[in-house]
Amino acid sequence: MTQFSLTEDQLAIQEMAQKFTADAITPFAAEWDEKHIFPRDTIKQAAELGFGGIYVSEESGG
Repeated sequence: MTQFSLTEDQLAIQEMAQKFTADAITPFAAEWDEKHIFPRDTIKQAAELGFGGIYVSEESGG
C-alpha cells in the first residue's frame, strides 16, 4: 500500500457514495437543475448514510 492508497474502510465509503449517487442523484440531476428543485428527501437519505456532514462547514460540526 502506498501513502496515497485508500484503506478498506475508505474504499467501502467510496463505493457506497458512488452507488447512492448513481441510483438516487444522477438519474434526476438534470431535471432538478432545470426545474430548480432542491431534493430534500434525497439529501435526507444522504445524511442517513453519513454524508450529511459534507453540507456543513467544519466550524459548524461538519
